[in-house]
Amino acid sequence: MLNWIVKWASHHAPSPERQAESALIELRMELFRAEQRVLDAQIHADYYRSRIAFCEEVLKKGIEQVYDYRNDQHETFQAPRPSLKLTAAQ
Repeated sequence: MLNWIVKWASHHAPSPERQAESALIELRMELFRAEQRVLDAQIHADYYRSRIAFCEEVLKKGIEQVYDYRNDQHETFQAPRPSLKLTAAQ
């Protein structure tokens, strides 16, 4: 009976390879999360850069002279939506 317990324990004991395999999965997930945080930080930085540039331009030229180019881009990217036609069930 004791031999069976020893064999079972040695078979199910975490080997360095198993530990490395489970650690690798966790490390890859943490790397993914860190990369996502970097991308989010870059998006936030770009957002604040554009706001600062807009405010500086308003200070220099006045609000009437500043044109927001995002409005043009937003209007050109919006495609007209097709209208839905409902038909009666026959």
